[in-house]
Amino acid sequence: MFVLHYIGWFLFFVSAVLMTVVVLLQEAKGGGLAEAFGGMGAETFGVKSGGINRFTFLLAATFCGSAILISATWFSA
Repeated sequence: MFVLHYIGWFLFFVSAVLMTVVVLLQEAKGGGLAEAFGGMGAETFGVKSGGINRFTFLLAATFCGSAILISATWFSA
């Protein structure tokens, strides 16, 4: 459990930094939250999402998963 705790911290920080960089590098699509559920913004949640959106989702899932791992191993470290 000791090793898993530090692996969780490593994944947490790496995914946080990468997610920050990837989000800042993404091209602005405009519209914001108003367009997210209709019109052109619907492509974000549909099949037409590009590779960068999938990578951002993977980083977000890694970030959340590592936070859960850190929380689960907190008292054993």
